[in-house]
Amino acid sequence: MIKRFLKFTGIRKKLIIYYLIITILFGLVSGFSYYNAKLVLIKLESIITDYVYLNDLNNDVNSLMLSVERYLTTRSSDALLNYYTCYNKLQEKSMSISREAVYDIDKIMLKDIGFMIDELLDKTDKAVNAKRGRISNEYISYYRRSNEISEYIKFYINELLNSKLQKGSEKYVSTTRNMNYISYFNLFLIILSTLISIFLALFFTYKLTKPIIELSNSAERISKGDYNIEPVKIKTNDEIDILIKAFNKMVVNIKRHIEEIKGQAEIEKKLKEQEMQNLKMKSLLKDAELKSLQSQINPHFLFNTLNAASQLSMMEGADRASEFIQSVAELFRYNLRKLEKPVSLRDEINYVKNYMYILKTRFGDKISFYTNIDETLLDIKIPCIIIQPIVENSYIHGLEDLERNGEIHLNVKRKDNKVLIEIIDNGIGIKKEDIDKILYDKSSKSSKKHVTGIGMHNVINRLKLFFNISDVEEIIEIESKIGIGTKVTLKIPYCEDVILV
Repeated sequence: MIKRFLKFTGIRKKLIIYYLIITILFGLVSGFSYYNAKLVLIKLESIITDYVYLNDLNNDVNSLMLSVERYLTTRSSDALLNYYTCYNKLQEKSMSISREAVYDIDKIMLKDIGFMIDELLDKTDKAVNAKRGRISNEYISYYRRSNEISEYIKFYINELLNSKLQKGSEKYVSTTRNMNYISYFNLFLIILSTLISIFLALFFTYKLTKPIIELSNSAERISKGDYNIEPVKIKTNDEIDILIKAFNKMVVNIKRHIEEIKGQAEIEKKLKEQEMQNLKMKSLLKDAELKSLQSQINPHFLFNTLNAASQLSMMEGADRASEFIQSVAELFRYNLRKLEKPVSLRDEINYVKNYMYILKTRFGDKISFYTNIDETLLDIKIPCIIIQPIVENSYIHGLEDLERNGEIHLNVKRKDNKVLIEIIDNGIGIKKEDIDKILYDKSSKSSKKHVTGIGMHNVINRLKLFFNISDVEEIIEIESKIGIGTKVTLKIPYCEDVILV
């Protein structure tokens, strides 16, 4: 029961305990003050009681002697009745005086007074009886003896009163001194109990309000959108403890829900970005296909016609013409592919070789084409038609108006985690601002028509989307010197996923 009480003490119990402690504390102080006051009163009453008792005893002795004298003088029945009344009263007091052996001087004197009162009562009674018997000589003798005894009694009473007065004075001084000490001590107890009450009030108030204040501060921070708060770590073992646990659990749940919402928002953001990239990719592919179709006149018919011309040339023995026509047919056949489907680097290079064969056939020794290719890289996947537009761009803008013989070099090699595809020409070169337009100005257009209708911007954008690279400098690099030539390097990421199986 006690363990359960200590384990969970509700606010109501705490308040009851607090008020009980304060009440008991002030009750003890009041009880102590009352007890000390009662002791002082008892001491004072004992002093006064002794004075009153001795004074009454003295008066009773005087009353007895007066009643005896009156009866002896008047011999009236009223005087006799008054005598017996005083006699009985004094006898009762005499009987109340202890006759046991004592060692206190005051008690010895009081015991002697008791014996003398007994003697006085005996002599007065004999005097009255002698008077009633008309024995005049005897009652006078007894009366005289009674007067002597009464004087002794009065003397002893006065001595005892003086002794009592002296001791009473000493006791009064001691009692007064003790009263001062008790008053100071009571004042100390009152101040101490007041301070304890104030301390307990502050302590209970602090213990009761501290968790509430922390809860309110945390709740205010949450209301302002600040969820990065530490759990409230206060143990109260009452109803507030239940509130703290519920609040901490609520904060954890809110944080978890916010993280879930953020995660969902991040996923949705990535999905939207992916969707936008896909839409952009489709747009570029459709644009490229449209341009490719615009640059072709019934490509299927033309492809079939070129095949027929190639077969006819072979039948007539014109092997060179047949090879030329076959290259043109392969060029158109490759152009008919869907641009959204990736191809191997091998197919792309063969496509470029067909294109360069056609150019060499047309222009002879005016243009030369060289390759240096790492054949272990020929199976990597890349977007369709990305090298030929760059090679064609090198010819149209670099070599077509060149007076000397032109050269185009195609190099493929691996460097770290990149496959570098280099297209190098010895043409007229490109100005720096023109390079920036090619790389960054999306609105710039090529001034000359390409065979496929696909320009540099389309190539760059499809490469960025295909490999999910946003920085253009990580996917392509253009170096050029006016009058010397241009080098275009495509940086293809290399990993196992880009190998065609």
